[in-house]
Parts: sequence; structure tokens; C-alpha cells
Amino acid sequence: MKTLKALSDRLLKLFLSEIPAGACVPENGQCCSAKHRRFNCYGSCIRTSVCG
Repeated sequence: MKTLKALSDRLLKLFLSEIPAGACVPENGQCCSAKHRRFNCYGSCIRTSVCG
């Protein structure tokens, strides 16, 4: 069973890229397109009290 899991993990690594967890996008905290909006850690433009 362990051999089958190891083989399947190797096969998935060929097709899927590894994404490190816990890191924010470089734009985190910067103002985005609309007034009173900033980029959050995930890259979404969210409403904040101060920006622009």
C-alpha cells in the first residue's frame, strides 16, 4: 500500500506545482483600483477605512 501511495504522489508531482503556504502576495496592503480599498494577503481587493 505504501508503494502505491508513493507512486501516486510522484505522478501527481509531475502535473501539479507545489505552492508554499503561509506567504502573502507582494501587493498585500497596497491600495487597489477603487478608493478605500486595499489588497489583502490573498490578492483580493477589499474595503478598508483608509486608502487613496
